[in-house]
Amino acid sequence: MHQIHKVIKERRSILGITQEDLASMAGVSLRTLKAIETGKGNPSLRTLQNLVEVLGMEVQLGLRQTYA
Repeated sequence: MHQIHKVIKERRSILGITQEDLASMAGVSLRTLKAIETGKGNPSLRTLQNLVEVLGMEVQLGLRQTYA
């Protein structure tokens, strides 16, 4: 399972976007973005949607494998 904070930080870095710019473009505070990227904050679904849209990504949900 991917850790969302690492994926967001890595994608932002690959695109050469600063934290300040990503926060501004996604309509979130810099403090919120920093908390998300360090794994100390959990983004709301709306915030996550805004971030991944700016980063050219998408959110996918899947079923967990269950064991009988």
